[in-house]
Amino acid sequence: MGKPSKVVVCGMKGVGKTSILQQVIYGQLSDTMELFPTIEDIYVANIETDRGTREKIRFYDTAGIEKSQTSTASGTTNQQLPRHYLVLADGYIFVYDVENLITAIVIGNKATDGNNSESESTLNKAIVWCNKEKIRHFSGSAKQRITLFEPFIYLTSKLNPPPSKSTFPQLSMGRKVSTKDN
Repeated sequence: MGKPSKVVVCGMKGVGKTSILQQVIYGQLSDTMELFPTIEDIYVANIETDRGTREKIRFYDTAGIEKSQTSTASGTTNQQLPRHYLVLADGYIFVYDVENLITAIVIGNKATDGNNSESESTLNKAIVWCNKEKIRHFSGSAKQRITLFEPFIYLTSKLNPPPSKSTFPQLSMGRKVSTKDN
């Protein structure tokens, strides 16, 4: 386990970013639990990779983007993630609500809450976009902890690849000096 990897969790306000983090790290989420809007929070977790090693990950839970601030008069998105997140991040998790078309992509939350045609359409659009951008897509629900393990294990494994198994000793830039016999 080396230095902790830093992962920024992004998405619109109210899509379940904090719920996903609390469920996957602490196993704490219930229907009766009152949730408050997040301003900014940091979670630290030791996550087991697909190779069986444990890696420390620092998750930066963002406030999310206001739905009313996402469009300009021309209809384009104007809201940005604060720049300090762009500098520190080793990876990103984008959380969206499958029941809402105006959101970001990668972990589709509330995927098991109900199957209606609108959420299926949003899910299919997200999968197509992720395939086009070569980004891995996961569906899950903050209410079902087991559905959240795979994306977090996958990301942790990608951020911490196994060490190289090269049989060559470390190469140096120095040149070996030899003396010739006359």
